[in-house]
Amino acid sequence: MRPGNQAKIDPGGPLCVTGAVRVEMPGGEVREMSEAALCRCGRSQDKPFCDGSHAVEGFADDGLIHGGRLAPGEDSGEGDPVTLSCAANGPLLVRGPLTVVAEDGRTSSGAKGALCRCGSSATKPFCDGTHRRTGFEAA
Repeated sequence: MRPGNQAKIDPGGPLCVTGAVRVEMPGGEVREMSEAALCRCGRSQDKPFCDGSHAVEGFADDGLIHGGRLAPGEDSGEGDPVTLSCAANGPLLVRGPLTVVAEDGRTSSGAKGALCRCGSSATKPFCDGTHRRTGFEAA
């Protein structure tokens, strides 16, 4: 049996999302897919998608959940798609069912939250607002 929407944290690499995934790009374009590798280091030239820049830039992360959580959402079923919206120069906003899976097997499940894409959050993979202090630019 295939699990619902999952986001596996790749240590030192991207967030690998599988399931019914909708990515809302800046400018309104929507991409629907069954899997996506999303940038967590903040340096990809193809944001929000990973282009391998983490390897060149030496992005270090252990792939664990360091804080933050996804919150329950309203009227979200396990078979529903997860929508990830690119906040302007900010996080990926989660709407819909998603389970974040850490390298050690711990999980955070919910249907609402914000995932870091600047690479500097102290609560990776979740956003803690650090992008505002670092001047993260998504474009």
